[in-house]
This record gives sequence, C-alpha cells and structure tokens, in this order.
Amino acid sequence: MVAKKPAKLSAKDLEEFKQMLLKARAALSGDLSQLEEEAFSQNGNVDASEARPGDSADGYYQEFNLQLLERDEETMAQVLDALDRIENGTYGQCEACEQMINKERLRAVPHARNCIECQRLAERRGH
Repeated sequence: MVAKKPAKLSAKDLEEFKQMLLKARAALSGDLSQLEEEAFSQNGNVDASEARPGDSADGYYQEFNLQLLERDEETMAQVLDALDRIENGTYGQCEACEQMINKERLRAVPHARNCIECQRLAERRGH
C-alpha cells in the first residue's frame, strides 16, 4: 500500500493555521513578559555573607523561570518563523524532504517545520 501524499494547503487551511499561530504568539508574548519579570526580579547576586534561609529555593525558582523563558523564546521564534512561511508560501512544506506536512500534524503543532517521519529521523539523530 502506497501512502497518499498530503495535498497542498488551501487558502482556508492557511487562514486557520495563521489564526492558530497568531493566538500562540499572543499567549507566548504574555508568558514571556511574565517569566522575564519573575526571573529577573529575583536578586541573582546575593553575597554569601548576606545569605538567608530560602535563598537556595529562590535560586532554584529563578533557574526554573529562566529555563521556561528559554523554552518559550524558542517556541516564539518557531511561531514567528511559521508566520513568515505562511507569508512567503512555504508553510506546510517539510524542510527536510520538501513534501507537504499532514494537516493533522499542523493542527497539533502549527509551527512544525518537518513532517512526522523527518522529525522522528532528526530526533533519532539527536537534532
């Protein structure tokens, strides 16, 4: 049995994905602002002579927020890239094999750059 190739995205599909990406961008923008405020409002330069009980917990919390911030910044970059791909007509095309990505995958991960097969292969290779 030969797998059916996904069809090119219609204008309606592109608008649906664009709206999903715009919502994701708005949500991430709010998350990034909050995480930046929380991560950088902690005093990261505590002198050992000024150490107080709970400082290690504050440091952990700050580190956790910085990790969340980094993850959300990466996702935001992917969302913005996907919006650019909609504008330049390459959205939905796998960057690895150049085949169209299934709509189901794009609905699950609208900023996906690769089809599921190429993504699995890249993850196995550690990329």
